[in-house]
Amino acid sequence: MLNQNKRTTIKDVAEAAGVSVASVSHIVNGTRPLSAEVTTRILDAIKRLNYKPNQIAQNLRRGKSKVVAFIISNLDNLFYLEIARGMRKILESAGYNLILSDSVENKDIETASVESLVARGVDGLIIAPTTPDCSYLSTIVPADFPVVFVDRQAENYEADSILLFNYEAAYMASNYFISKGYKKIGFLSFHYGQKKPDKTMQERIDGYKKALSDTGIEIDPGLIAVIPGVSGSVGGLQYTESYSKMADLCNNNVRAVLCGNSLSAVGAYSYLKENNIKIPQEVSILTFDDDQWLSLTTPEISSVAQPTEQFGMLAAQRLLRRIAREGGSFEFIRLKAKLVLRAS
Repeated sequence: MLNQNKRTTIKDVAEAAGVSVASVSHIVNGTRPLSAEVTTRILDAIKRLNYKPNQIAQNLRRGKSKVVAFIISNLDNLFYLEIARGMRKILESAGYNLILSDSVENKDIETASVESLVARGVDGLIIAPTTPDCSYLSTIVPADFPVVFVDRQAENYEADSILLFNYEAAYMASNYFISKGYKKIGFLSFHYGQKKPDKTMQERIDGYKKALSDTGIEIDPGLIAVIPGVSGSVGGLQYTESYSKMADLCNNNVRAVLCGNSLSAVGAYSYLKENNIKIPQEVSILTFDDDQWLSLTTPEISSVAQPTEQFGMLAAQRLLRRIAREGGSFEFIRLKAKLVLRAS
C-alpha cells in the first residue's frame, strides 16, 4: 500500500500498471504510442494514484523551463511593479511564469542574479539595468540567449530595448511650466550612471534644457540637481538626498521643479510641506512616473505618466519572440508619455 503522505512518482504508476517506467514516460510525454491495452492500464493507474507529472522536470527535458525573470533595479520604485503587471498578462497567456529579482541598484547583485537565473534554466531575462555598462552579460549568458532591456538604456551589449521618448517627455513637461509663466524652473532627479548620468536621465535633462533655450530662458546650472544613485542603497538615503537638494533649489528662488523620477519627488514634496512652502502658489512641482501617492497628497501632484503596462507587455512580447527565435534584428522601441495635470 502506498504511503499517502508521499508524492506519487512515475515509478509508482509503472508498478501499479505492471509496465516499465519508460512506458509510463512515453504516455505522459506523448513521445511514443503504445498498445491500447497498455495505454489504458497506465491511464487508469495515473487516475487511481492521482499522479501529477513534474512539470519543471518535463520542461527542462524539452529544453524549456517556461519561466522568465524580470530583474528590477529597485523594488522601492512602484513603477517597475506596474511594468511587471503588463509582462504577466502576456506571459501567462503564453503559458509562462514570471519571477522577479531585485538588484537594489547594485551591479554586483544584478550580475549574481543573472548568473543564478541562467544556471537555473530560465528561458529569458528582462532587465532594468543598474548601470549602463552591460558588457558583463557576454561572459554569463550563452550566445543568442533571449534578453530584453526595459526603461534604461544599456551599453556594450546588443538586445531589444523598450524605452520612453524621454527627451520629448521632459520637453513637454518643461514647456507646460513655461506656458504658466515660470522662468526659474529647476530639474531634480537621481541618475544611475557612473561618472555621468545614464542615457535615460540625460535625455530628460536635455529635453528640459531645450525647452528653456527655445523660449529664451537662460539655463542656470544652479537649478539642475542630478544626484548620483548610490549602489545598493535605496529608500532612506534617496529621500535624504532629494530633500536636501530641494532645499538648495528653494534657496536659489526656484519657482517650479521638474522631478526626473518619483523617488526624487518624495523628498522634494516633503521639503516643501515641512517648510510650509505653498504648492503651487510659491513652488510648482511636476514629476515623472504617475505613482498612486501623487493623488493622495494635498495638493495632488501633476505627473509625466509613462505607459507602464504597455512597457511590460511589449517587453514580454519581444522576449517571447526571441525565445521562439523569431526576433530578427534588435530594436529600440520608444513609447510616448502624457501629462497628468493635477493641482500642483
